[in-house]
Amino acid sequence: MLKVTIAKPASLKDLYKTLARTPGPRKFLAGGTDLCVSARHGAGVPCNWLDISDIPELQAVKISGKTIQLGSARRLHDLENSPLVQRWLPALHKAMPHFASPPLRQMATLGGNCANASPSADGVCALCAEGAKAVIRHPNGKQTLLPVEKLFTGPKKTILKQDELIVRFEIPKTGHRGSYQKLGARRALAISKIALAATAWLDGNIITDIRIFLGAVGPTVLRACKTEAALRGSALGSEKSLRQAAELIASECSPIDDQRSTARYRRAMSPVLLERALAELREERL
Repeated sequence: MLKVTIAKPASLKDLYKTLARTPGPRKFLAGGTDLCVSARHGAGVPCNWLDISDIPELQAVKISGKTIQLGSARRLHDLENSPLVQRWLPALHKAMPHFASPPLRQMATLGGNCANASPSADGVCALCAEGAKAVIRHPNGKQTLLPVEKLFTGPKKTILKQDELIVRFEIPKTGHRGSYQKLGARRALAISKIALAATAWLDGNIITDIRIFLGAVGPTVLRACKTEAALRGSALGSEKSLRQAAELIASECSPIDDQRSTARYRRAMSPVLLERALAELREERL
């Protein structure tokens, strides 16, 4: 068991005052669904944890102008049951029931899901498809805005430096359709063998724009850029476009064999999930 000490700041201002007087190494604790498991198995070195789970500035679920703001420490259960998320962020909303179990969704957060940087993270894949950007607060008080897909450098690795914190996610408020598809060992309570999140903007039945991200088929979440290009300008449901896109998405994967699945299976299933996603997008009504 990893030995840790825990402090619980009441605000962002208090957090950075606490950081200034807390020796390293340090970690932020949000839901703890990944961090506590690692600590139980003795992963890492003894350190100081700063519990950010109830800091008010990290709890937003609101519309600000043309942007939707989601606090990094807001529980997934809250997002799953939010009318705002259901109305404006369909891919993210559909990903929530696939995330672990109901008790874990009462604790887990999108900020923690991103900071943990698993290639199979359900929240990460959906956020990327929604075009989310992370607001990162630096120790000097400055903030930067970065597309979520650019946070990751490899499995369990991000660009975040010591004491840099994801404060919230900002997502454009647009009228689009969304889908989240996942294959695991079970229909629930299972880590993805492969996952796919897609959002689409339509003019009638024509796809004017589309974003497609895959999870668990590479070292980080993967954007299927060639597949997107093949689908833009085509009719949603076009057999010709679907065949071309299915071939492309399989070629864009770079999966591996691991304890959950094989590279061959993952590559073979990528067109299947794409077909299911496009079928759901076709049926969805705004």
